Amino acid sequence: MDLTGVWNCDDGGKYYVRQLGSAIWWYGENDAKNPSWSNVLRGTIGGNMINAEWSDVPKGSVMSNGKLVLQIVSNNRLMATSKTGGFGGSVWTR
Repeated sequence: MDLTGVWNCDDGGKYYVRQLGSAIWWYGENDAKNPSWSNVLRGTIGGNMINAEWSDVPKGSVMSNGKLVLQIVSNNRLMATSKTGGFGGSVWTR
């Protein structure tokens, strides 16, 4: 399974995901030109779960951070099972 690609989320954002082995990174934003939020994530895949830390970056105006636990439901669907820091998204699809 390779999760690398462009994902859409129920928070209205677009996420650019890169997987290298068990490591996963992303950049997400809700608007390419003038986002109210934009974030980066770094996580580790174990089985069908991703344990990750995320942080907003100053392309947007929101400045939060926290942890995310995502379930890999399928090669084309991710679902948040735990989130901190006010993260808005819950379901990602591609």
